[in-house]
Formats: sequence, C-alpha cells, structure tokens
Amino acid sequence: MMRLAKIIATMGPSTADYAVVRKMISAGADGFRINLSHGDIAQWSSFADMVERASSELRTPVALIADLEGPRIRLGPFEGLDVTPGMAVRFKYKDAEGDGVPVDGRAFFTTIEKGDRVLVDDGKVVMTVEDVERDSATLRVVSGSRLEPRKGVVVAGKEYDLPPVTEKDLQDMKFIASRGFDYVMASFVRSARHVEVVRRALAEQGAQDVKILAKIETPSGVRNIDEILDVVDGVVVARGDLGMHFPLEEIPLIQRRIIDAARRKLKPVILATEIFMSMIERPIPTRGEISDVYAGIEEGVDGFLVTSETSIGKYPVEVVSWLSRVIEEANKSVRPRRIEPPSLSLEARVSRGVVELAQSVGASIVAYVNDFDSARLLAAFRPQTPIYVGVPDQRLARALTVTWGTSPVVVDGGLDELKGLEETEAELRRRGVMGPGTLVVELSWSRDKSTALVKVRQVF
Repeated sequence: MMRLAKIIATMGPSTADYAVVRKMISAGADGFRINLSHGDIAQWSSFADMVERASSELRTPVALIADLEGPRIRLGPFEGLDVTPGMAVRFKYKDAEGDGVPVDGRAFFTTIEKGDRVLVDDGKVVMTVEDVERDSATLRVVSGSRLEPRKGVVVAGKEYDLPPVTEKDLQDMKFIASRGFDYVMASFVRSARHVEVVRRALAEQGAQDVKILAKIETPSGVRNIDEILDVVDGVVVARGDLGMHFPLEEIPLIQRRIIDAARRKLKPVILATEIFMSMIERPIPTRGEISDVYAGIEEGVDGFLVTSETSIGKYPVEVVSWLSRVIEEANKSVRPRRIEPPSLSLEARVSRGVVELAQSVGASIVAYVNDFDSARLLAAFRPQTPIYVGVPDQRLARALTVTWGTSPVVVDGGLDELKGLEETEAELRRRGVMGPGTLVVELSWSRDKSTALVKVRQVF
C-alpha cells in the first residue's frame, strides 16, 4: 500500500542544508513551500537550488511552491518590547511622530474600534483597544510577554480593506517567474476577484502557467469559498489565521466546510498549520497530532502542509518521516468520506467510473494526460489505489506530486495519448511497478476529450 495523501514541507533555517533537503525528499516530502514573507531573493534562490538539485539527483519530481505575503498588516521595525498583562501600549502608524510601536499599515487604524480584540504574532500577544486616533491607538495587554518586529497584527472578526496584491507581491512575482515555481499560494484570499487579480499579475510577469492555491484564512474567504473554488487550482485550509478570526471551538467545523466545498468542486485541498507542532522541540508527534492526521484523511484532504515544524524546528527530517508513516498507516484502513458533487462533466463522470472500476477489481490506475485537470479529476474521487500518470514534461509532473495518490511519470508521449500510454506502461515495467500478474485499469482520452478509452488488463 503506497502513501496516498501528500506532504508539503516549509523551507527555513532548519532546512538550509542540502543534505537535510535530500533526506526530507527520501523520507516522503512531495513539495516544498518557500515563504516569501521572510528572507530575501538570495535565500529563496538558495532554497530553490537545493530542492531542484535533490529532486534531480533522486529522480523524484517535487513541487516547488511560493507563498506570497499578500495584503497583511505587520508591526514595523523596532527594538522589541517586553509587555505584561494590564500594561498600556501605544501603537502608531510607521511615519507618525512620537513614541510607540510602529504599525506598517494605516488600514489598522481605520479598522479598529474601542473594545476590539487585537492579536499579534498568531495570538502570542492579545490586546484590547482602549482609544483610537487617526494615526495612533492605545491598547491594553490581555496576555503575552513580548512584542517583536515584523509580526502580524490581526483584528479579531474584522478584515482590513487592502488590495489583493501588494507592491512587494508584484516584485516577488518576478522572482517566481524567473525560477519556474509550480504553485503560488495566494494569501488572505477573500473572493474570486482576488484570485483573478493574482492570476493576471502572474501572467504579466510571465508566470501564467503557475498553479494558484488560495489560502482560506479570513471570514470572507470562508463565506465566498464556492466562488473562489470556481477560479482557483486548489485551496489551503490555513487554520492558523482562521483561529485569529473565529472562536477556536469553531475551527473543526470550518475546516470541514472548506474541505467539503473543495471536494464537491473536485479541486485539490491541503490542510495546514499545527499538524505536528510539538515536533518543533521533540522528535516524535503527540497522540493527538496523529489523530488529527487521521481525521484529515477521513475528511479527504489531498495532503498536509507542515510549516514551523520543518522551517525552524529541530527535527525537520523526522517530521516528514513520521508524517509519511502515519499517513501510510491511515491509508490502509481509513477511507475518505464520500462527497457527491452537484453535477459532473463527461470527463469527471468517466474519471469516477474508472476509479470505481479499479476499486471493484483491485487494480491500479494507469493513465496518460497532457493537462493538469485530467489527472486532478482522477485524484478527486479519492481512489484507495495508486494512480500512475504518464505526462509529457517535468513541469506537469511536479504539479501533480501534491494531488491525492498520484505518481507522475515523465515519458516521451507528446500529444499522442495512445503512444503516451504505451510509453507510461513501459516505464512502469522498467521501474518494477508493473510486473507479471499486475492488474491495471488504463485510461486515455482523444485530444478533444470527446472519446475515452478504458481497459482492464492483466500484465503478463
């Protein structure tokens, strides 16, 4: 039984070593996220170089994912400040006169009102607003011990009126285009228009082929999830920021709502934040964290994104190894909940039929595709069997590494689907995946997607 749900690891100081990256891929990392909120182009390039080198040497396609900072309000540069509960702290706009903790966006001061709850650094410091002026505000500390520069500032239950793409994002997109990233995570996505603005900006920088994953982390993102899914390539359930806006006891229900919506739309969905958070400091996960992964498998996520666990944690390789081990064990016995889409295209209906046929006869699925969506539709129905997908180029192979159960194989098939299928099977035989007695369900499409050829075949 192969591991069906995928693993995306985040790069950072703990992974700034080629040997570590190589070990993480060997342990099961299917993709690597580079967070463009931190570091600079030199560091990001170094991360990308290490991933690409290790992927090439191990002959394993690995997705490279850039995470845009997006429209976020942060504390500005200052020395840092120790705080205690009950202490009053003055926040000021970065260019305003006088003393105070600088905030880099005026939208903070136009959004807050007396009595609002403000969370800094993912809730490590909680404050309440006591007084608001045009460019400053007085806040009182409820909990927490220190304010640090460049930490995010969230107003609980409210959203800032900010453009979908910032000037920094536009500059970062030039880097994304130059390095050939496979995915971009768009942060704080609030609507379908937000996704369209990001897609247009990427295209203007020459990155029109990059897939977009919308991070759902705000109330409007949750509210508009269906329209967002119509225009995006996949979504990320960003539990960290969701926990800043919603009561924590509601997060499991919101998580399920997002996952169900994505699965009804047949779009990939990744679960993120606090997957194996305890492993920042210890070499094994907790029992509760393991149960959380099982719950994610049952809900039907394509994969899991670990963040601080690998970027700053002490045990990045062990995080991937443990997550791979837990997912593989869960895949043996836990079947994702069945979700019924309201309507299906011909291609989707055929894909579902192929999955059900393979399940009924206990066969693996072998297909050849020229586009992301054809393979994505097979994965969307969550087969409990491997999907071996022949593709004509490395870029498509990398994009498919983070979709459920999909093992991409690069072959010389071009636009000829039947030739591509033959080449895929030949490559699988060379790799020892398809040996004598192997039962497979084959799928290939005509170029215009009007005709599908489905075969059940035992390999001799």
